[in-house]
Amino acid sequence: MKRKFIAMLTVTALCLTIVSCSQSATSNNTETSNTITSTVATTDTSDEMGPVDATITLGNSISVDGTGATVSNNKVTITAGGTYSINGSLSDGQIIVDSPDLNNVYLVLNNVDLTCTNSAPIYVKAAENAIIVLPEGTTNTITDGENYVLQDATSDEPNSAIFSKDDLTIKGEGSLTVNANYNDGITSKDDLKITGGNITVNSADDGIRGKDSITIKGGNIIVNAQGDGLKSTNTEDTTKGYISIESGTLNITAGCDGIQAESNVTVLDGNITISSGGGSANASTKTNNDRMNPWGQWGATTSSSDTDSSSSAKGIKAVTNITIDGGNITIDSSDDSIHSNDSITING
Repeated sequence: MKRKFIAMLTVTALCLTIVSCSQSATSNNTETSNTITSTVATTDTSDEMGPVDATITLGNSISVDGTGATVSNNKVTITAGGTYSINGSLSDGQIIVDSPDLNNVYLVLNNVDLTCTNSAPIYVKAAENAIIVLPEGTTNTITDGENYVLQDATSDEPNSAIFSKDDLTIKGEGSLTVNANYNDGITSKDDLKITGGNITVNSADDGIRGKDSITIKGGNIIVNAQGDGLKSTNTEDTTKGYISIESGTLNITAGCDGIQAESNVTVLDGNITISSGGGSANASTKTNNDRMNPWGQWGATTSSSDTDSSSSAKGIKAVTNITIDGGNITIDSSDDSIHSNDSITING
């Protein structure tokens, strides 16, 4: 029988700490259900969004009413900080942010349906901070094609439907669907923050990537990814490469890891459901129903050693520490449910 890992934290079990020595600390695969209640530290997520500088209307062509943006060949380029209200539909076009000044760029999506067949529909080349705003009641869809034409043959950027080289924030109460047919869904090469919105990401590879960090402070997020669900990848700075979930609802279905960080994963609160690698039904087994290896990758018979760069289908994976201070977590994985190369700490 496949082993199940089921943890229910109650008053009698206030704190569980798992610390690895020579080997990684893991929790077995299949279904994991953690129910933890704690007080979450409040964080000020407010920011100053000024009046609209320009209204950008998508249609058979793109029109701009205001300042700070120009249009060329069904591409609108925003060159100054400010607030840009975007509406309409375009079957093949692109929004580019290339703002060298030190002001934030707000992209307010008012029922936008934008497809770009050969690049990232929203491409932030430069901005102090790029903030995508989803007003309440709006429905927005961003879709890319299966093949990109890259300006620089030596670079793989952009490589996601929403791609930012700088800090990226998504906020609001409206909805956003990202259909990423080329590679990843939403990417920031710096910090990525989500504070609200009903966000669905369907991706050919990873769903949501923040190189330096991913912080979730709210929203209802659905990720269907053939690669990893949430991923932070900075390996050069030990203070970065982390994922922090403070609140919100996440439903992640991933072909590989559900949540993967090069440093820490911290969960303060929220409702998190993860299915990775097709779930426990795909865990590797011998003919006597014992596990083939410690991490059961889609029935694979590869070595049980698990390097940081190897493909895996863990529920939550961190190179350093995993800390769970609150929330409701359900994991169904073909690999380890919770895996750390350092320590796992669950506080109640």
